[in-house]
Parts: sequence; structure tokens; C-alpha cells
Amino acid sequence: MTKLKAISYAEFGHNFIEQVVTAHRLGNEIEALLERTIAGSMRKLPADMLMISYVFKLDDISVDPLLNHLPKIAFMLCVRGNLQLDVELFGIELKFSLAVSIQVQIDVETYAPVILRLVPHPVSGHSIRIDLVGENLPSDVLDKLKLVKPIVRDHIVKEVNARINDPSVQAAANIDVLALVSQVKMAGYAGLFRNQQQPFTINVY
Repeated sequence: MTKLKAISYAEFGHNFIEQVVTAHRLGNEIEALLERTIAGSMRKLPADMLMISYVFKLDDISVDPLLNHLPKIAFMLCVRGNLQLDVELFGIELKFSLAVSIQVQIDVETYAPVILRLVPHPVSGHSIRIDLVGENLPSDVLDKLKLVKPIVRDHIVKEVNARINDPSVQAAANIDVLALVSQVKMAGYAGLFRNQQQPFTINVY
């Protein structure tokens, strides 16, 4: 039998949070909340001289623990995807493919009686990385992209922060540990009951 090591209530609580809110589990939860494809459009400049239609396709999600925040629990969420842009600028139609990376810091807070809350930080332009997909593009195209890129970045910031504040995301950010324990208990009882329902035979020789 493994020898048990006594720890304090404080250490138990920290270990518990660390085990419940893991990077892998958090990534799975967030991926379930996000839509795989997001589409929309925007208009800028006087008289709608710049019109942009976009389709964002999610490629990958990674969640890494921020160890420099210990003993507090925090993670860095990175969402990567491809942004397809159809741009009409001063009557000229252009198409761009952009690789987009969005970083969101998520803190874990504790509330009574046993509730964990995931608190994402609002993002800024510094949280967004945008890279042009493709090589050897004409210089005039790159010049026009310089005009479009800041507008796209600002729109991504607004979109991400709006999703962070969405009521469905806010509700999903609460983890009721007691409810989870109750679900596990009920599942365990159900399994035990099913095992007791298994037929048995008595062999008589």
C-alpha cells in the first residue's frame, strides 16, 4: 500500500485546482465552445471605400500553464486559424490569406462553496499576430495589405472581446465542483447497480 503524505488544507486546495483545471481539459472545453468557422464583413473609410468580407477557420488550440504566476493558477490560450479576406479597396478587388494567432490569458479564481471560475483577460492588438500566407507577392498588393492589416487587427480584437463577454461563455466559465462530484457519484452508483443486475448461474454436478 502506498504511504500517504499529510499536507495542509491550503496545499490540498491548490493541488485540487491544479488537477481539475488542466491545460488539456481546458483546451477541450474551449474548443467545444468555439465555432470551427466564423464569417462576417466590415466597411471602413468614407462612403464605404473599403469593404472586407472574411471567413475564419479554426486550425488549432493550445493551452499552456503560466508557471511564473504560481501559486496562482493561470493559463495562456493560443487560438490559431486561417483568415480568408475578400477586399474591395477603392473599387479594386483583392484576396488575402492570413495566418492568425490570438493569445488570451486565463486566470482561475475560487468562490464559495467549491466553485472555480475561469477569467479570460481582454485582448489587445499586441495579443494578435497576423502573417500573410504566400510568397513573392507584388509590392502594390503588399502596400494595400498595410492599409487593411490594422483594420483587420482591430476587428479581431473587438470580436474576441465580444465573445469573451458573451453570456454563454461566461456561464461555461464556472465549474461547480460539487455538481461534478455528484455526477461522478451517480455514475458510480449506476455502474454498481448494473453490475448487481448481471445474471449469475449455479452449476450443479
